[in-house]
Amino acid sequence: MKIKVLSNGYEQHAALLQKKINARIPAQWGEGMEIALAVDAAIGVAESYCIVQTANGWQITGADESGLYFGIGKFLHTAKWSETDFLPRPPEGVIAPDCPLRAMYFAVHLHNWYANAPTAQLEQYVEELWLWGYNAIMLIVPVIDLYSFGEENARRSIEKSRAIFRLAKRLGMKVGLFICPNQGLRGAPRELDAEPNFDPMRRRGDGGRNICPHKPGAVDYLRTVWQGMLEQFVDIGLDYMVTWPYDEGGCGCDKCRPWGAKGYLDLVCLLHDEAVAVYPNIQTVISTWTFDKPEGQGEFEALYKRLRTDMSWVDYMMADAHDDYPRYPLEHEVVKPVINFPEISMWKLFPWGGYGANPMPERYQGIWNSAKSVLSGGAPYSEGMYEDISKIQFAGYYWQKDRDWRDILSEYINYEVSGEVVDDVLAMIECIERNHVLVGKVKEPDHAAAAECGRLARAIDARLDARGKQAWRWRVLYIRAIIDEKRFAYYERTGMHGMAHLADIRNFAADFLADDAEAVALLSELRTLYHSEPCNGRNQYTLPFVGEPTRLGNGKTHADILRERAAGK
Repeated sequence: MKIKVLSNGYEQHAALLQKKINARIPAQWGEGMEIALAVDAAIGVAESYCIVQTANGWQITGADESGLYFGIGKFLHTAKWSETDFLPRPPEGVIAPDCPLRAMYFAVHLHNWYANAPTAQLEQYVEELWLWGYNAIMLIVPVIDLYSFGEENARRSIEKSRAIFRLAKRLGMKVGLFICPNQGLRGAPRELDAEPNFDPMRRRGDGGRNICPHKPGAVDYLRTVWQGMLEQFVDIGLDYMVTWPYDEGGCGCDKCRPWGAKGYLDLVCLLHDEAVAVYPNIQTVISTWTFDKPEGQGEFEALYKRLRTDMSWVDYMMADAHDDYPRYPLEHEVVKPVINFPEISMWKLFPWGGYGANPMPERYQGIWNSAKSVLSGGAPYSEGMYEDISKIQFAGYYWQKDRDWRDILSEYINYEVSGEVVDDVLAMIECIERNHVLVGKVKEPDHAAAAECGRLARAIDARLDARGKQAWRWRVLYIRAIIDEKRFAYYERTGMHGMAHLADIRNFAADFLADDAEAVALLSELRTLYHSEPCNGRNQYTLPFVGEPTRLGNGKTHADILRERAAGK
């Protein structure tokens, strides 16, 4: 296919467009179908774009340079592709985002894909998310893994984060850092330790070394930790800081509890002042993750009361939880712009991504619909590559609040897999979700759906061209479909039934497939895709099993250890 790009001075945009086309087809450049690039603020609001057909091809116009990138992404994603050419089929009119803050949060910790993947691969991934419509990348410094900021593990992690931030900034994206205000380094003085969180529902966690801010010397210690993180990015610049209350974070002592109403808010105010001293224009996002779990603790109420008195220390409020969207922000006045934090990584499956992709589009649609009226964007929580399709689902919502998941995922499948198999892939995804949700809610699986899932996966794979068959986004979907077929067939064949066996097939399915050569090969492929390391005692959450139990130093399998934990041993 012959293509002529008229960059009109937007060379970086043109280079990215050509790079993406070259990755799909053997294009010849310099003549042929014209693709003209332009920026014209008059077309609409910030980040909007318009794609129109011209006498000799197409013109992509952005209201600004970011909008031009997003227009390029839409031009590519909606086209009909073959092995040798493509037919543009862009939407008509000016497209503008409904939500201004569209961030992705990479949890770069616990030896997951983000922590282990080569920097170049992550940079490529950031480019792709940018073209799908995200405008910010948020990361952490993995304090939970570190004894000091000077150790080699810290140096590697911080340099990877810096590389990702540099690329994001070069593209025009904004960057942000998640900070848990009372999280200490692993070597923090024991006399500063926090009390365990009040957590009767077991939703909040107590990860890492949480510090009680009311103990002598604690705040001074925490300031050194905050400064150690903030100073790592001075030359790049941080646009956002997200403060985090629980999981990593929290203290259940009498002076701090309820944490979200007392100790946390006091620390966020102090942390805000520290951040502004380093980055005067930084915007603060206060997270309310698992506030008022259970109800009646007054955490949301206390935050809203403080904000009505002084709004200077918060720019956005982040609200979300493990399941349904919190009711308080939906039923009370919006005192600050609200964003969500979709949990797309871990819900009701272990290890995270251990069987491949985990799409749950119907579930996400319901949660989104319940909250979209108050939302100004969001930052999905990601532990790896396996939830890529869900990232794009939420990007679609952030651009057009009323969009349906089938429309968003059809565009994704068209571009990332093949336009010829869209309906079948959607049907396969529905089968995956059906059993994920059933078993997650401790209900018996739908064996017909599991069998149909495997049948569809094999039929789709047979129809794909070489590029489609090898695309990692298809591979993680395909692997999940086949593993689901196999694990639920085992469940049925061996007469498994009830709560304990449902937990087994959900969490330890690979243990039961050790004699299935195809399953072992597919799970091994996931390990390669994820850059998984041998189990080191801290990566068991994101290390997919490969047919035989992974053994720790004490000779126990992951399954043994987790069963003991569940039993309280």
